[in-house]
Formats: sequence, structure tokens, C-alpha cells
Amino acid sequence: MFPAVPLPVFPARRCALALLALALAACGAPETPGAADEARAAQLRPHDAMLAEKYERSCMVCHAQIAAQAPLTGFAPAWRARLKQGMDTLVRHAEQGLGGMPPRGQCADCTADELRALIQFMAS
Repeated sequence: MFPAVPLPVFPARRCALALLALALAACGAPETPGAADEARAAQLRPHDAMLAEKYERSCMVCHAQIAAQAPLTGFAPAWRARLKQGMDTLVRHAEQGLGGMPPRGQCADCTADELRALIQFMAS
């Protein structure tokens, strides 16, 4: 066996190694929403009054509280993987229901375009 000889680590390299370690640590643990994210989700509303009304009576029940286990409105990490599926897929899931979400998200009078606008709002 050879004795361990410490290699010199220059400040710039040390900084780069620290950043790499942080990045790798962040990849392993998915971001989960906290109380501040939930409070923010409870305050957000679409700018369009008609969409805001539909959001408040249908979407907000689940998408503004962590306990519902739906992606929180405005919490980007929860929407990232969903958005990668494409908006058409998300609209179809909303129309048909998926997992614990009922068809149309309990918004019987929402059109496909309104569902699309509501998803875009919640995911932003």
C-alpha cells in the first residue's frame, strides 16, 4: 500500500467541487412544498375574472393545499415533469381525470381551452 498523499486543492477547484456536491445533493431529493408555498398557492388567482371564478370553485380545493397531494398552484417543481408530457396530455388528463383528480377537475362547464388556461396558470 502507498501512503495517502493529499493533493493540493486550489481555491477555484475547491469552489467548483463544492458546487458540484450541492448540485448532486439537490438531484437526489425531490423538492417538496412547504407552508410558505401553500400560503402562496392559497393567494394566487388567474387575472381573468371568469377563470378565477372557475379556479376558486373547482381547482383551488385541491391545488392550494398540500394535504390534497395535488401539485400546488405556482409550485414549479411539482409541475416540471408534468409539463414535459406536453400541454395536450395535461389537458386530456384534466378532461378524463387522473389518479385522485375527477374528470374535468369537477369543473363541468370548463371547456378544453379553459382547462388549458387553468393548467398554464397553476403551473406558472
